[in-house]
Amino acid sequence: MKKFFMVFALLLVSISQSALAADPLSYFDVKLQIARIQVQDSVSFDDAIESLKLRANQHNLKFVGVSQIYKEIAALTGQPAKRMEIFSFCDGLTANKMLNADPMMIAFMPCRIAILEDASGKRWVVSMMMDLKLVKGLPVEARKSAEQVMFAMKDMMVAASKGDI
Repeated sequence: MKKFFMVFALLLVSISQSALAADPLSYFDVKLQIARIQVQDSVSFDDAIESLKLRANQHNLKFVGVSQIYKEIAALTGQPAKRMEIFSFCDGLTANKMLNADPMMIAFMPCRIAILEDASGKRWVVSMMMDLKLVKGLPVEARKSAEQVMFAMKDMMVAASKGDI
């Protein structure tokens, strides 16, 4: 009987360690695209931001936040950091359509566009874009709305790079 409890205890420990080692997260293989465009030298960082926000407004994308990460880096390091800001935009109706079609779409929300200065002082507008295959897999109404938002984001990026209003 002692052997039985010893084997049972070893089995229990083995099973519990395996369960703890298992990754509780689910991973999905999704293809993404990163779009970037250089800001023209004649366009200031602040003008690029203003153009980005104005063009978003023209596309009915609501500005919902900004992360001025360069300030955090400067605070943590005690050294000035190259300017970099991440802007968040949202179209609530499109978000709702996409989430009703596939709750995993939340990973793409809100839409984010960054403006940053690289080590050589060049400024860039950068954003993650959903792969067209992913968008085409959505139901028609959600797909059309997602395509409109993707078009708007590209337009916003170009406007920011040129300082267009």
